[in-house]
Formats: sequence, structure tokens, C-alpha cells
Amino acid sequence: MPRSLRLINWLILSFLPFILTAQSYPSEVGQRTRNQLIIQMPKAQASGILIMACVSPDTINASVVNEFGISLMDFSYNSRKDKVKLHSVMKALDKWYIRRTLRNDLRQLLNIMREGGTEYYDKRHKINYLILPYDETEEQPLQD
Repeated sequence: MPRSLRLINWLILSFLPFILTAQSYPSEVGQRTRNQLIIQMPKAQASGILIMACVSPDTINASVVNEFGISLMDFSYNSRKDKVKLHSVMKALDKWYIRRTLRNDLRQLLNIMREGGTEYYDKRHKINYLILPYDETEEQPLQD
């Protein structure tokens, strides 16, 4: 019995990195993931929740919303064609040159996430994208 427990523990610890990275990128149809997305620019920073859902073996639908539920952008990613399609972008970012940068950066970020990475830096525009696990624990209310 102890021998089999050691084997089970060894197997769990061996595959733990693969289990943890699989949680940030949906790989099976119907799977959904939630991550925190932080976008750092030279003069500003934006953060929100990146919600992704795998709708087919090669298509991921995603949305970035802030903590108040306001949508920053909605997009889909086709891994077979390696293309990102922006469906909607908040009004302040809805300019052709910003949309083009977002498409390219999101494509790179999703490729990195698929391989288990969590960060992408756009050297040309000096924009850093960081993916963190989403903490679903509720904050304690303030006490008077």
C-alpha cells in the first residue's frame, strides 16, 4: 500500500506543471478558463479578466472585461490559421492602428499561452502583456 501511494504521489508531482499550464489555455471543446490580464504601456496600465472558451478544436472565443464588468474587447482566435479577429473594442481603443497592434499582440500572446507561457512584450510599442491566474476568492467586507 505505501509503495502505491508513493507511485501516485510521484505521478501527480510529475504531471503537475502540465496540469497547471493547461488551466490557463482552453484546449478541449467546451472548456472555459479565466485569467487576469495586465497590459502595461509606457504611459498607462489596463487590467481585467480574460475569459476564454474553446468552441471548436481550432477556435477560441475570448473577452476581456474589467472588474466592474465593462467589456474592453471581444475576439476570436483560430489556431489553424493563426489569426485573431477583433469583434468589438471599447471606443477609446477603436482606431485602425490600435486594432492592428492588438491583433498582432494577442496572436503572439495566445501562441505563448498555448505553450505554457504567461508573458509577452511588444518591443516596438513597448507594451507588456501579463497573464496571471484569476483569484476567485471574495474579499472580506470592511469593518467599521
